Amino acid sequence: MRSKPAALLAALALGACGARRQESIRLGIAAQQSVSQIPVYLAAQLGLYRKNGLRVELAEFPGASKGMEALLGGSVDVLSGYYTQALAVRAKGRRIDVFLGCFDSLLVALAVAPAAAERVRRIEDLRGAKVGVTTPGSATHQFVDFLLRRHGLAPSEVKAVAIGTAARGAAAMERGMVDAGVVTDFTIRYLERRFGKLRLLADTRTREGVLEAHGVSAFPGTVLMADSSWIDSHPDEARRLARAVWEAVLWMRAHSVEEIVAKMPASHYGQDREAYYDAVRLAVPMLSTRATIGAASHQAAVEFLGASGMETAFRDVGVR
Repeated sequence: MRSKPAALLAALALGACGARRQESIRLGIAAQQSVSQIPVYLAAQLGLYRKNGLRVELAEFPGASKGMEALLGGSVDVLSGYYTQALAVRAKGRRIDVFLGCFDSLLVALAVAPAAAERVRRIEDLRGAKVGVTTPGSATHQFVDFLLRRHGLAPSEVKAVAIGTAARGAAAMERGMVDAGVVTDFTIRYLERRFGKLRLLADTRTREGVLEAHGVSAFPGTVLMADSSWIDSHPDEARRLARAVWEAVLWMRAHSVEEIVAKMPASHYGQDREAYYDAVRLAVPMLSTRATIGAASHQAAVEFLGASGMETAFRDVGVR
């Protein structure tokens, strides 16, 4: 039989091991209030981080580029951002690895502002126009550049204007600060109730729209990413974090829109709860059907960036 001191030492040792397992992970969230970030919020609301033995500190950023700055600067350990951003950073020599896919789309549309509806009828009409993006260098900015190149325009032929997301983006479109903007379903629903049907020059809120825009039905959108050195030194934490967020994805598929929205912070939908319901209703079918990024989806992302031979950013840490 162990002596009491020995038993106490053993208990303290186990406690110390547990404390190491409970080390906080600083998880950055790009594009706060976007439905594309629901799984990382839900994982917290449903206690899935805790269930998987993790303490996760969420840090919100107004756009994906700001989130990437935080990841590269070391102020967050992991970023819930966008696959194309990870590829773009890797192309510059920084070893950022993606280790979970959450959505098969960017869930955005390029919409014409109400005041510019008569002038802008197609993407070619954007020459010399102001086009809203969340932040410079963000995935929405990349989307604009991609569409311009596909339609024979150079990105330099339009002026990209940072309009943020949600209410800020809607206000910029409503007031005519931009001629068009890459916006979410929430903003589209809000503007259509005020001005009628918007003209959409490209729409990735449905699989049909993704196929039309990218040539594949699953385009890698929201992902978890981290510096490869962090994953090398925290392989178990990366696996458990991926599993927690993937469990949130599965939970979303199994529950109603009303149940999903009920779990989200009220700040995400403000006074326009119905528009948020509609946005979530469209987003659920776009949840990833697999935790990894397929070869065709990766190639579509490479073409989206106007690059070639770009090394994949996916690193399968496992979610089971």
